[in-house]
Amino acid sequence: MEMMNRVIAQRISLVMLFAMWSFEVLAKEVASPVGRNSISFEESQRFGCVQQYPVADSRKHGFKLSKFKQHLSTIPFEAAGVAVSTLAIGLVDWDWGSSSFGTTSEGFFEDDTANGGMDKLGHVYGSYLLSEFFTDAIHCKADNAVGAEASAVTLAWLSMLFVELGDGYSKEHGFAWEDVVANTAGVGISYLRRNIPGLREKLDFRLEYLPSGNRSGFKPHSDYSGQKYLLALKLSGFGLSRRNPLNYLELHGGYFARGFTLKEKERDDPLRRELYVGVGVNIGELLFGRPGVRESTGGRFGRKFFEYIQLPHTYVASEND
Repeated sequence: MEMMNRVIAQRISLVMLFAMWSFEVLAKEVASPVGRNSISFEESQRFGCVQQYPVADSRKHGFKLSKFKQHLSTIPFEAAGVAVSTLAIGLVDWDWGSSSFGTTSEGFFEDDTANGGMDKLGHVYGSYLLSEFFTDAIHCKADNAVGAEASAVTLAWLSMLFVELGDGYSKEHGFAWEDVVANTAGVGISYLRRNIPGLREKLDFRLEYLPSGNRSGFKPHSDYSGQKYLLALKLSGFGLSRRNPLNYLELHGGYFARGFTLKEKERDDPLRRELYVGVGVNIGELLFGRPGVRESTGGRFGRKFFEYIQLPHTYVASEND
């Protein structure tokens, strides 16, 4: 414990020194920020499946059935792949078809829930990723991708509703309206992030995972006591010049729950439901933000990966586990 506290103190000191060093540079640029990462709707199409920053047209495009059908026709294999794999997993692992249709109430983040809300955040994150996947796929393949975000969100939401309806025919699960709410939140985050100008440059929704040992193997999707979910506000998205060191910093706000698994209960670990804030290093910007790397294929893939995944031990937080 003493060693852990020393490490945390050292990290805090380093972040404070870095922030103080950066303040003078930031103050010089506030009055006249230098724009960066501004990519027009037309230009973004060249990036296809690995586009990095907002591709939504500046005009607002809501859901249109004709557009949805058109966009769906451009990604039949992606949509069918998601549907078939979901059905296979549901029948094999989720016990679909084992009972008549039933409902259940699972709660959200209460201490008397099965996982302290981590399963609900899993639904938020899964729906969010699926919406992002469909959005990129449409932009990659459609001749006219205008309105792709609305089509992708709709397809992702319907896919997750299919999962929940399947759970309704499972003895172990049952249809839970809380999951539908979580799914709606997930696709909503994707839609807003893709449509509000500049938001994707500034805000990421990420999963952090370290195997907890409370479940066997590497299971980032279900090892809830090894997960954290967070929003990361990236200072690189606020128009600073490339030379400003603040581009490599970001602010975190996240949640994790501990003590809810069987092994933790057997050890009498306390129940913990923790909100936390932190300061971290923008790994995507640090590794892939340099000119010449930024818009290369590898650079775009690298930055995209770190939009969704948080590396452990790359930040200082108010709560640790």
